[in-house]
Amino acid sequence: MKLLLPLLTLVAVAKALIPLQIKGHRFIKPAEDAREEGEVFFIKGIDYQPGGASEYTVENHVDVLSDPEACYRDAYVLQQLGINTIRVYTVDPAKDHDECMTIFNNAGIYVFLDVNSPLGNESINREDPASSYNAGYLYRIFSVVEAFKEFPNVAGFFSGNEVINDAHSAEVSPKYIRAVQRDLHKYIEAHSDRAIPVGYSAADDIELRAATWDYLQCNIDGEDDDLSKSDFFGLNSYEWCSGISNWQSSGYAKTRDTFKNTSIPIFFSEYGCNTRRPRTFDEISDGLFDGLSDVFSGGLVYEYSEEANNYGVVEISSSGEIEYLDDFSNLQDQYQNAPIPDISEADAEEPELTTCDADGIKSLYSEFDPDFDLPEFPEDAEDLLENGIEDANVGKLIDNLEARASNYTIKNADGDEIEDAVVSFADANLINSQTGLTSSTTGSTSASSTRSATATSSSSSSTSEDGANQYQASLAGLSAAIFLMVNMLI
Repeated sequence: MKLLLPLLTLVAVAKALIPLQIKGHRFIKPAEDAREEGEVFFIKGIDYQPGGASEYTVENHVDVLSDPEACYRDAYVLQQLGINTIRVYTVDPAKDHDECMTIFNNAGIYVFLDVNSPLGNESINREDPASSYNAGYLYRIFSVVEAFKEFPNVAGFFSGNEVINDAHSAEVSPKYIRAVQRDLHKYIEAHSDRAIPVGYSAADDIELRAATWDYLQCNIDGEDDDLSKSDFFGLNSYEWCSGISNWQSSGYAKTRDTFKNTSIPIFFSEYGCNTRRPRTFDEISDGLFDGLSDVFSGGLVYEYSEEANNYGVVEISSSGEIEYLDDFSNLQDQYQNAPIPDISEADAEEPELTTCDADGIKSLYSEFDPDFDLPEFPEDAEDLLENGIEDANVGKLIDNLEARASNYTIKNADGDEIEDAVVSFADANLINSQTGLTSSTTGSTSASSTRSATATSSSSSSTSEDGANQYQASLAGLSAAIFLMVNMLI
């Protein structure tokens, strides 16, 4: 059945963005026609959690992806900024996300999701990770996978955010992050019809970040099937402050040097120092998409809405009305005029395996424990992994959703109301899958491809020539059978 599902999507009616793939240290946005080359995808993003994480409480699971009216409002605003990706920190897997995820999909916006929450036993406890790594925690993160696995605009899941942030957590937590990534990969492989990347978001700590990245990006056994390694690495960085910093003084030159040999995609999962406001975001044109562009894949500005920490680009009133802040127009100008590199999939460097080197990692930060003897999967969670979440709330795109304005008022930075604030659903975002798929291209985008060193397209195969021929013959026969069934239905 695993083989049948990708082929059946060729005759499905759901419309969607084509899922991102990975090749080496690059994200790839596939071409509409599978026989043509895709292109390297750069993140022009923003962190999106209106209300902040504090809104998600035991009594009230506020979920920003379960309010369609707000999503219509914000999708329009995000389009004006030139955003192609958002990060959402906390979701309730029991809620309905269909309409919001469809709105963002149709608006051309990919979504990175954190699987954890601020509530007890819904994240790894950095002080005592063993106490929180249990069946209850795994139920939480697997439920998030179930809720979002069918949405093609899900770019990836964050296994953790700043779990390693000091000497103690660097000693006790690393192997638990890799264990969580292993478990998420196994669950996705067993219960999802496509590969969904899993990665980590690291703290803004110059001493810790190199060791954390090197520990998470390497292959323990030197093979390309390591389920515990990160598919991507997010870095929370506030080094460059608008109007104050430059390439050298910000530390961006050192950042590039630290990560220049990465084997997986790296991007800023948070950035945008607010020491001086309004922020001009000159780090975008002068750093991220200039000197860092050969190593980094863009980033996510912190953050969309103005909260207590004063990082927002819009103000959201208690009634849901939005007003642009001065930061908004500056970010809009930077993203819309950013010198985004134009790189074809063929020009993306082939991936290289990185075998784990415990001594090398230890040399980067002496308190870091590069323990690759990972915690065993909890016995009482085996049923979850094998059979999946019972009665899971599995989301699904909505067909023929209307592109419209929200019921909320949106004002510019001068306080003037913006009329006809209608989100745009471009035809290019309404593609259900690649056309021109053949047996070889279908095989190369299987559920295991994103993890491997040959994560995208048709760059390599691990099967023998005879096995490949048998596989292609099977696909050909299956395709013919599907064709006959479809014609019978017509």
